Amino acid sequence: MQAGAMCAFALWLTSCSETPETPVAVPDLSELFADVDDAEIDIESHSIVLPAGTDSFTVDNIAALGGKKCYLALDDDPVDPEIDWDNPVSTGTTLAIGEEGVRIVVLDDANRVVAVWEVRLPEEMSSSSNVTPQSSSSETSVSSSAKSSSSEEIATNSSSSTSTPLSSSRNDNTSSSSAEATSSSSSIDVAPQSNSSETSVSSSSFPVEADASSSSEEVPSSSSVVEVQLPGTDFSARNDFWATTSDAMATEGAAVVALITNYRVSSDANLENSGSAMELSTKEVTCAWGVSSAVVPGGWKMAGGYYYTGTYSGSTAFSIYDQAYTDGTPSTDCSDITKDMTFGKPFTARPTAFTVKYSYSHVANKSSDYPQKSLVYVMLVGKGGKVVATGAFSDDASVEMNTRTVNLSYGKDPFGLLSGEYPVAEGLTLGKGDEDVTAIHVMFASSAYAHIVCGGTAGNSGKYRGGENSALVLDDFKLVY
Repeated sequence: MQAGAMCAFALWLTSCSETPETPVAVPDLSELFADVDDAEIDIESHSIVLPAGTDSFTVDNIAALGGKKCYLALDDDPVDPEIDWDNPVSTGTTLAIGEEGVRIVVLDDANRVVAVWEVRLPEEMSSSSNVTPQSSSSETSVSSSAKSSSSEEIATNSSSSTSTPLSSSRNDNTSSSSAEATSSSSSIDVAPQSNSSETSVSSSSFPVEADASSSSEEVPSSSSVVEVQLPGTDFSARNDFWATTSDAMATEGAAVVALITNYRVSSDANLENSGSAMELSTKEVTCAWGVSSAVVPGGWKMAGGYYYTGTYSGSTAFSIYDQAYTDGTPSTDCSDITKDMTFGKPFTARPTAFTVKYSYSHVANKSSDYPQKSLVYVMLVGKGGKVVATGAFSDDASVEMNTRTVNLSYGKDPFGLLSGEYPVAEGLTLGKGDEDVTAIHVMFASSAYAHIVCGGTAGNSGKYRGGENSALVLDDFKLVY
């Protein structure tokens, strides 16, 4: 290997793997492989070409690859590889080189992918070789194979005992907070950087399941795109990938009790599009009653505005005021509208963060237990309702339009999404962060707690969980890889 290439390789490995705890030693070829005298290294493509005729190599110092731990990849995806968690690569591991070579996934100590290195033979050698990769001695060797998408039931109904599955991920970050906002991890008010390799997925090409009982759709595989983005995230118009409670809010519900008493429950839409942005607001829903034209005001409750990945089965304002109402006098008790929400859409990528351009107008309520605040969260979920990664923030004071970046924490829930009485699917439990991702749950809410629609009758405004006319304006949302 040329000395210049070796130095560049050393500098790159040092810069991408520095941590305050254990800096990675500057590598050279002898530190990386114990039994290879020469190799060609392409830093930009993360490719290592071994000399022709090499049939195996032994890793002499795994830290030379620039991370804390390494595993074999089961596919050729350079961004979202399928990781063979059962076969770690460590110092002393001997791997065979077959026709397709070997791909090594380098992770940091938070299971984030640092790089995916392809170790192979020269093309003229690999193209003519018919040798299948074999393990040497007791060590494990796995050849690259195409990752296939499988049909997974990912949409999770909050009232179901089985919830959205989840799986493998790789990020872990600490939380930060300010006097004005709470975030699940560090949030930076900077505009998102564009990526030339970024690929947006339109709603027509992104598989969507209609409900939790449907499992015929294939989970989208990020091996077909470089960086998967969700459809409709410029918020210029509604998109069927997302659900909202606004349509039910705007549809009056009526019921006749004892043949003479007519109940009417009504409100207004609490999602509006301006053509370039979307506004979610918290509004009052009222229940009046009377005979013929003699209508008497009855109960008032406060409901937040919600826009989230999934579906919503409520049909009228009755569904908001008294969820699952069938007959009789409408209840003045609190109404949990998440019981009509199905959370999650198919997804398999592993972003490291998300950015959102937004503003928030705060109107306080009188509840000390459930004060008014906004809520934005992303959860990556896998099989068995295991939460792979979380990222969230809320504001309890007005915020001017800005772009905020929130890291996703893999295997952790620093914001407390799963324990904080927020609008999330039932039955979710926190995973370790190394499970396979099968679904994404994203929630935008004008009121973090007003999915429990409370109020009652006049004078009970202290029960309200939302601040009337609080508003969350959304302009742009992106996943960061």
